[in-house]
Amino acid sequence: MNKDKLMGIKQRFAAGEIKQQHLEMQVFKEVYESDPAKVRDACHDAAVIRCEVIEEQTGVSLETIKNSRIDNSTLVDGGYILPGIELKTGGALIPMGIAGPMRIKGKYVNDEEVYIPLATNEAALLAGVQRGIKAINMAGGLNTLVHFDGMTRAPLIEAPDIYKAQWLCQEVRTNKELIEELGTHVKDPFVRLERIEPYQLGTKVFLRMFYKTGDAMGMNGVTKASADITKALLNRLDGWKLITISSNLCTDKKAAHINVLTGRGKSVQTEVFIPREVLQSVFKKGVTAGKVQQVVFHKCYLGTALSGTISGFNVNAANTIAAFFAATGQDLAQVITSSSCFVQADATEDGGVHFMVTLPCMELATIGGGTMFGTAKEALNLLGCGQFGSSIDDNRSVLRLAEIAAAAVTALELNTACAQAADYEMAESHVRLARGEVDN
Repeated sequence: MNKDKLMGIKQRFAAGEIKQQHLEMQVFKEVYESDPAKVRDACHDAAVIRCEVIEEQTGVSLETIKNSRIDNSTLVDGGYILPGIELKTGGALIPMGIAGPMRIKGKYVNDEEVYIPLATNEAALLAGVQRGIKAINMAGGLNTLVHFDGMTRAPLIEAPDIYKAQWLCQEVRTNKELIEELGTHVKDPFVRLERIEPYQLGTKVFLRMFYKTGDAMGMNGVTKASADITKALLNRLDGWKLITISSNLCTDKKAAHINVLTGRGKSVQTEVFIPREVLQSVFKKGVTAGKVQQVVFHKCYLGTALSGTISGFNVNAANTIAAFFAATGQDLAQVITSSSCFVQADATEDGGVHFMVTLPCMELATIGGGTMFGTAKEALNLLGCGQFGSSIDDNRSVLRLAEIAAAAVTALELNTACAQAADYEMAESHVRLARGEVDN
């Protein structure tokens, strides 16, 4: 009976009688009679229908996509299905490896050994992380420090003239009562306005709003909060108007110096002191503290400056961030901001290296989006970040995640800097691990 109903829905869908955005609900109502226990079945059936229709229209098999089932749908009040994403047809699979354990010594990872899941298609990445972990563990572990926690959104409004624009900027900077009153318009219990930083360009006023968002990354929450605050503000300002609720001064999903200087998401510092004996034991013959320092300075600072790269003063931080984000269900578009990274390697008098990493704007979550389902949820549980707090300030879970993410970045940065200090090792290892070839 269900097969006949599904076939009928499929035929109507292919004919355009059922809209894309209504397909899940149509299956849920007709096939499963709105049974709350069958929400995920309905969403899976809808995904299969989409795939089969596309297969029939194009002649291309989507069997693997169709059978890659990811259950991230939910039923909300009123009996309406949120399918997780729109137009769902299945899932994309990425190989995952688990590096570690790594000894991390921070406030939220308190001298623990942690296994780190990383999802990537790149050969040599996990091997590089693992060798970096080996060196860090032999050196006694990695120190970590989270020194900023907050999310931003920056509405843009327009004043009648430049004098009124200047007046509002001054009010926002100095009038604490105004900020407190505007904060009362935020109704989400997991979003709190902390402050507003104004920037004026002529009659245009950019209001960069800082929020605390608990264990959530918070973009949806702060966008709604910023809209409500802006409405309340404009209601008391004659002749002003809204240009956009998001002005790119936030700055979201773009490399930006403002995020580096003022923070966005989580700002994390790490350091490890690698003794000369560990350098000699773990890395190739000829790798010295002086060579590592030289590579980091000339590559990460001179080369980066010459290329005009924004906040890319690192070896390859985006590799680790992307793999960590994919494994833990983070927003992959925020790899670009979150991989803003500064690396330092200072040779010490005893022949060791003081190796440091700064990640000023990692955007992370342990609740919401892709963190709640499937492999990502298991990965977060493995990291000890599977739970989330009951209030805005109870967010140890996401701060722990930030320390671990920064630790993983540090491991690969250390390893790759040392590999490049060993002349051609980086090229040779990629040829060997990616292609199974020996470079003569």
